[in-house]
Amino acid sequence: MDELVQMQIKRLRDMNFDADLLLSKRGELEQQWEDAFVKDLSKAQKRKIAFPQCMWNAFSWNKIECLKEQVAVDAFNQQKKVGCYLFYANIDDALFIKKANRIKAEDIIHTDSPAIEKTFTSVQNNPSYFNSVEELRADFYVVDEHFTWTYVLTHEEGCGPYFYKP
Repeated sequence: MDELVQMQIKRLRDMNFDADLLLSKRGELEQQWEDAFVKDLSKAQKRKIAFPQCMWNAFSWNKIECLKEQVAVDAFNQQKKVGCYLFYANIDDALFIKKANRIKAEDIIHTDSPAIEKTFTSVQNNPSYFNSVEELRADFYVVDEHFTWTYVLTHEEGCGPYFYKP
């Protein structure tokens, strides 16, 4: 299991979320994400925006209208949640939270989240963990169990977060 996923699952479990590790599920979840949220984009459009390497480019390149920045955070925090999948781009394992009704943006470990400094500080003396917060930079996707909405945090400063509900 990737260390970033370990950190996220530990944080969620410490907050009394019932979070399950899903081994090698990222590819399947990415395909479902694509089918649910960017199915109307042509192959040529996807190629032009570097999809699937950066799936969120569908939002940053304005190919799909979505909520951005603080409005996206607020929408995610207010969204009714039951079960949610959480996955990082380029990390094969994913997470599933069975009762995600109380999860908020600040609960997610990501370079742009308030949780990151606290999490990094608590593990930085452990040599098996990351040497800097920069090493935690990754695209992160949250989607409800039926793929009716998504919340995306990107690895790039100034891009996102994004919230999309068709």
